[in-house]
Amino acid sequence: MNNPKSMVLGWVSLIAVAGVSFYFAKQNINERRRQQDIAGERPSVKIDWKERIARDEAQTEQASREGLHSRPNPVRGSLISSSKDDAT
Repeated sequence: MNNPKSMVLGWVSLIAVAGVSFYFAKQNINERRRQQDIAGERPSVKIDWKERIARDEAQTEQASREGLHSRPNPVRGSLISSSKDDAT
């Protein structure tokens, strides 16, 4: 069952399947990025996570001032409560 020939065959097939999966996933990601570039949805500058959070919060505040509903932030969901909420 675990002779060297079957182990090599198993590892080679695993590596081959992983390589093919990576190739097709990379093609899909590159195509999606290309479509976002054409549509103008992809930002041209790289920003770090702090700047991205600040920009998302500013957009959320602006949308709430305008009376629009924005998408909820998955990081700051309703499961997290502050001490102010607990005190009242």
